Amino acid sequence: MRHRKKKIMLGRSSSHRAAMLGNMVTSLFKHERIKTTDKKAQAAKRLAERLISFAREGSLASRRLAGRTVREARVLKKLFDDIGPRMKDRASGSVIVTKLWPRHGDGALMAVMELHGAKMKAKAVKGEKSKKTAAPAEKKQAPEKKEKRPKPVKKAGDKGKAEPGKEPQEKK
Repeated sequence: MRHRKKKIMLGRSSSHRAAMLGNMVTSLFKHERIKTTDKKAQAAKRLAERLISFAREGSLASRRLAGRTVREARVLKKLFDDIGPRMKDRASGSVIVTKLWPRHGDGALMAVMELHGAKMKAKAVKGEKSKKTAAPAEKKQAPEKKEKRPKPVKKAGDKGKAEPGKEPQEKK
C-alpha cells in the first residue's frame, strides 16, 4: 500500500516520468504557460520550483544540475539569464497552477501552469481590430455594392427561364 507517499506516479515508469516532466518543465520555461492535466501540473510544479531556485542561485554547479533536466541550451540560458533574476525576490510560488474544466474526451481535470509575472501576448477581443489591421482598412475605400435585383419567379407551367421585368408568354 502506498500510504503517506508523496510522489505522483502518473502511471509511468520512473524513466518515462522523469523524461516527461523534464519536457514539460522545458516547455514551461520556453513558453511561460502550458496547458496539461492537473496531476501532471502538480508533479511538474515541484520540479519547476526547484529549477527556478537553482536559477536564483546562479552558480556553475546549479547551472549543471539544472542542465540535467532542461536539455535545450537556449531554454537553460533563458532560465538563468531571464527567469531566475525575475524571481529573485520571491521565496517560492514562482509557478502558478490554475485548475480548468474537465477534458471533453476522457474527463481528466485540466490545468494551466504559468510562471509568475509571465509576459503574455494579449489576444484581440472578438469584434475589435488591432492597429495593424485597422490602419490599412481606413486608407482603402470599400467598393460600392451593387443593387440587388429581385429574382424572377418561375411559375409552375413555365418551361424556360423567365427574364426579369417580362411576363412569361402563355401558350396559344
